[in-house]
Amino acid sequence: MNDVFDHINRGDFSPTLSFFTLKHLKTDQAIEHFSLTFPPQSVNPMGLVQGGMITAALDDATSVTMISGYQREFAPLSTDLHVMFHRGLQPGAARIEVKVIKLGKRSATAEGRLFDPEDRLIATLFHTAQPTKLA
Repeated sequence: MNDVFDHINRGDFSPTLSFFTLKHLKTDQAIEHFSLTFPPQSVNPMGLVQGGMITAALDDATSVTMISGYQREFAPLSTDLHVMFHRGLQPGAARIEVKVIKLGKRSATAEGRLFDPEDRLIATLFHTAQPTKLA
């Protein structure tokens, strides 16, 4: 496992990753697999996970995947997050799959897909970013 994903799994990469208990599970055929948990604090008045929380989780997973792809030399400065919601999500366990579409010098794009425990697609995020040199 690489350095970025090791840090994520130790819980010392970012506070938002800890909020969602995002964990990297594996890399399989160029797709990164993550588990996460949406806590009770992430629900809306309907009792479903709030759309902004879903977007934040997908943003985190796609961002760390891009950081890993750039071997920690660059981080994504988001220029567009396009999210499509397919159905509601109850709080609790979920999983994310991330596929990098492009890691270029001027732009990067990744697709993140969020699934519920029954493997139903909940949301899809297309994340476009400007690679920014890390200090």
